Amino acid sequence: MLQCLRSKQSAGKRMNQSPFGSHSVQPLGQHITVDIFEASNLVGEKHIEDMMVDCANAAKATILKTHLHPFETNGGVSGMIILAESHISIHTWPEYHFAAMDIFMCGDANPELCLSVIEQCFKPKKMVINTLTRGGNVNRLGQFEPLLNPQLNTTLKTA
Repeated sequence: MLQCLRSKQSAGKRMNQSPFGSHSVQPLGQHITVDIFEASNLVGEKHIEDMMVDCANAAKATILKTHLHPFETNGGVSGMIILAESHISIHTWPEYHFAAMDIFMCGDANPELCLSVIEQCFKPKKMVINTLTRGGNVNRLGQFEPLLNPQLNTTLKTA
């Protein structure tokens, strides 16, 4: 079981303080990068596509198109799922027991719900997770407010 060390702001916190007022606003998008170390199950196009579909379903995202490409040289896979809410991508390096994922979602989809699916699939010894609020916020009046100071949170999961 992985242990989780969180940064100051909880990765699960989806509300931000607006730089233009004192009311809370919803971020336009949430972007998570995941570096997966000492992992297993990094080969197999179908297996990895199934994991990515499970991620999208867990996050309550809408799948529009999937495309994965296996590499004959090392068995690695690169792929992407295009979502109505944005995308999920992956690149695996089985020879290094490493994978990199990129999860970007907007709307009501919650990319953080993908993390347990990833952990269950690859059984890594360590995951480094970076969470970034993207673009800006939409206030209660429906006005777009650009995010002037992006909030990056790093979470390190280790065995």
